[in-house]
Amino acid sequence: MSRACLPSTIATVALSLSVPASHAQVAVPAPQVESARTCDAQVESVLLYQGRAAVTRRATLTLTAGVWRLRFNGLPASVQPDTIEARSSIGRILSVDFLAQSAVESPTTDEAQAIDAELKQIQRKLAEIEDSLSGLRADQRRIDAIGIRATADATATAGTSQLDISRLEALLKWITEQQKQISEALRTTEQRGDELREQKVAAEMRRARLGSMSSTVQAAEVVVAVPESGSSDVRLSYLVSQAGWEPTYSVRADPAAGSVRIEFDARVVQASGEDWRGVQLALSTAQPSRAAAPPLVTPWRVDVLQPIRPAVRGVVGRSVGAEMMEPAMAVDAAPSEMAGQIGSASDAAELSSDARIGGTGPAMTYTIALPFDAVSDREASRRARIASFEAKARFVHCAQPVAGEGAFLRATLVNGSSFNLLPGKCSAFVGNDFVGAARFDGAAPNAEVSVFFGIDPSVTVRREEVERVDRQSGLFGGGIDTVSSFRISVQNGSGRTIDMELLDRKPVSGSDRIEVRVEDVNPQLSADSAFLAVSAPLGLLRWDLAVPPTRAGEDGMLVTWRTIVSRPKELDITPLPP
Repeated sequence: MSRACLPSTIATVALSLSVPASHAQVAVPAPQVESARTCDAQVESVLLYQGRAAVTRRATLTLTAGVWRLRFNGLPASVQPDTIEARSSIGRILSVDFLAQSAVESPTTDEAQAIDAELKQIQRKLAEIEDSLSGLRADQRRIDAIGIRATADATATAGTSQLDISRLEALLKWITEQQKQISEALRTTEQRGDELREQKVAAEMRRARLGSMSSTVQAAEVVVAVPESGSSDVRLSYLVSQAGWEPTYSVRADPAAGSVRIEFDARVVQASGEDWRGVQLALSTAQPSRAAAPPLVTPWRVDVLQPIRPAVRGVVGRSVGAEMMEPAMAVDAAPSEMAGQIGSASDAAELSSDARIGGTGPAMTYTIALPFDAVSDREASRRARIASFEAKARFVHCAQPVAGEGAFLRATLVNGSSFNLLPGKCSAFVGNDFVGAARFDGAAPNAEVSVFFGIDPSVTVRREEVERVDRQSGLFGGGIDTVSSFRISVQNGSGRTIDMELLDRKPVSGSDRIEVRVEDVNPQLSADSAFLAVSAPLGLLRWDLAVPPTRAGEDGMLVTWRTIVSRPKELDITPLPP
């Protein structure tokens, strides 16, 4: 319903409800729509997706009975107008309109004028840089043309008395020097241009914080019908871009206790253009930018190729689903109820608790207990703790000395929490020692996940090829066997027995005329079913070892085996790895 026809529509409804049919010709005045009232609405709650955010503002108003037009000013530049909607605790929302108008602001402060002057200076220098680059590129083309001409002339006079070798060498040397100087000048000039562009972006951001000289003022206008006077909470919700979150983890291993502590955080980045102060923050795993239903499979037709006609630009219709904003409406805690100093130990315990989980299926929502602050800044990010918990873990050292040195500590655990641990970046610690960054693969509740904690310096793995010989084989020596003997020694200086997955490889035959065997394996290879089904056919070897502590002076645990590659004597094969 448009605002222009609103009074006449209400008048028609009033006549049909309150005027007898015999007196229908009596005119009843329509209720007067109040003039626009500006609402002082602060951001109450934010529902963050991975790439955008649903923002809810709340205004508490005392309204008399009637129809009111309420104006919410200061919507950020990143707002998506099609997603704006409103609701009221009393009354009925009749319409929601998005307003945008250009505004010109003169620089009124010394700081703003200084930044404007700085931007003009940078722009002038960038223009000079472009002129210099154009001249250098023209010089480069001229030098290249001289080189091409000199080469062509030398080719034409080759073998004749007209070819002056010394003069040609001097010319080519000069051309090389000129090309080098021009390339260096181009590199330096382009680098200076990049620096100036970075300075320009930084200055523009500083100027934007003070108010642009030309900007667009955005607002929402809400028409609400109030049946009776009283206090009303009017909430405005909308999606903004340039804001989002990503999961990040700190995983702390305690091998002696056989446990891992997982700290599940959200890294929040927001440059939406409006500040969030003391808001109720919720994090969603949904992705509103994606379609809710799968695409249709269209028929595959083959026809005669037709000439391509020029495309005609059309108007793209908008399609907005109100369900996209529904999770934001589910956040019911107002910042005024939570902001301020924590008054008691019970308050502190509640506000430091794990996030509340909402939603079902693929779209989970985590509501953070502690009020959250985040100013709009492209270069800053904030962390919000979602949950932290401990889990029993099985620690295994993974070694593959044929590919690289060191034994990597891996923990395998079950996600016993109710949180869906999303894939993300991970900072790995052993005790209080940071061992490196890793990738956390994520795990649903009750699912298994593995995390690596870097190389354990107390465990040493050494691999060597003890012997490689060629010997005759087969009837009358018609074949050749290449026999390679290998040995791996594992020294465990941790002081306790450790589990180890040791990986190596054997040759894989690519011809039915080449046979590969593995013999004298000690200890026996792994009987793990997943390894036998997937990795063993690829030529990988694996041992599952329990390695006891190594005493001083001992060689540690030994793993030995040999491979035999058999083929006819006249058959040449690809080289075996050294």
